[in-house]
Amino acid sequence: MRRANEYFRTGLLLVSATVLAVACGSDEAEPSGAPTGAEPAATSSSQSGPEEAESAEVEPAPTSPSETAEPAVEKVGVVFVGHGEPSSYADGDVAITFPDGRALGPFAASLGVPLAAQSTEWAAAYDEIATAMTYIFGDLNENEVLHEMMLSPVGDVPPFFTWEAFRAQLVEIYASFGDHSPHSELIAEHVAGLDLDVEGVEIDTYLAYLDAVPRIPDVMFEIGDDYDRLVVVPMLLASSTHTQEVAEQVEQSAQEGAEIIVVDPFYEVPFMRDRVAAAVVATADRLRGLLPADTSDSEVGVLLVAHGTPYVPPEPAFGWQEGEIFSHLTFIEDKFHDTLAAAFPFAVKTGRMNYAEPSIEVSLAEFEADGIKHVLVVPSAFPTAAMHTMWDVAEPTVGRAITPDEGIVVHTRDSGMTVYYSAEGYADFEQGRQEFRAGLEYLAESGVREVLGLAADESTT
Repeated sequence: MRRANEYFRTGLLLVSATVLAVACGSDEAEPSGAPTGAEPAATSSSQSGPEEAESAEVEPAPTSPSETAEPAVEKVGVVFVGHGEPSSYADGDVAITFPDGRALGPFAASLGVPLAAQSTEWAAAYDEIATAMTYIFGDLNENEVLHEMMLSPVGDVPPFFTWEAFRAQLVEIYASFGDHSPHSELIAEHVAGLDLDVEGVEIDTYLAYLDAVPRIPDVMFEIGDDYDRLVVVPMLLASSTHTQEVAEQVEQSAQEGAEIIVVDPFYEVPFMRDRVAAAVVATADRLRGLLPADTSDSEVGVLLVAHGTPYVPPEPAFGWQEGEIFSHLTFIEDKFHDTLAAAFPFAVKTGRMNYAEPSIEVSLAEFEADGIKHVLVVPSAFPTAAMHTMWDVAEPTVGRAITPDEGIVVHTRDSGMTVYYSAEGYADFEQGRQEFRAGLEYLAESGVREVLGLAADESTT
């Protein structure tokens, strides 16, 4: 298995368009002209007599089967991998078994999760968040051993973060938005709406999730040995723990001998990064439409909400130590937001959903201290409505859960500052949807060309 491009390697990437550029068409150029070295066609002179013309006729040469056969069509499978999340609380409480009989996990056994629950989505989520907490709180039990996956005082997981408390919080959160997350369904709609076209190639698409069913091993089992070449498109932002997880699961579950390309994540591919940027700016423009007509630019702020992570790039300059978990996510989010800031005539700040500073609450308080009267809260990390947009961003922004069908919610804080927010993701409305899908098509088609050794499509330059 190989990755289409290493971190920040351009490889099959083309020169980036500007943040607000409209995607160029991606139609393949039609072949023109006859093959070089072809013999000119025989012609007859109008001055020749009947006998001469007749004698000039040449019997057609017999053709071989290879000359008349249709050109071979290459066949490539493309697997999109979305983040995914359980559609309801109950969905996350179901033990998962893969087609080959293996159970998911086990997860969080050292944290007291019952054996019967160690193969559920919620156990996987609990394990993931508890691990992050051992990096956030450091050596909580002060025994000079970092990142111990047990509850304090034995380990470094805060004592309040028990399995029972985690489950109770999930029940409350899911209930707050009607016990339904549309995230996985919306991702499936995006993938189903793609039109992948590489000349001479038959492309079949599949969808797997990291945190929902079907997972990567499910889809790889379904694919079997149907393809000699596969392209995997992680629907993720940056090189992180999640992209590492995708690569590991693909390698472990793919058919032996298949050539596999894992395409770079969104922010690391200039064309896709620009599509996401255009969708985020369009999202802000939708919110901006509700500002009072007499509002000046100096009274408006934009809060770009990122995901965040406690993990840092694998370099000592960031405080990383050998053997620790690492991620480029926060570093790349900041650079992406620096680019986005140039698209707005307003003050722009970053707020992180969790795990890293600055938090949403802190950034909103800074806007208040600066005298900003209106803040457009724009999630830059989430293409669709999900638990993150409906609760994790909504609650600190407007003080409650929000569902997508509420549209844009206008909320005035105690300070008098007004915030504008929607639980929809940047790809949940028409312009954002077009940008997002154009980017996904580019990633997939570029991966197909790469795995087949074809030239890159230059129509996107």
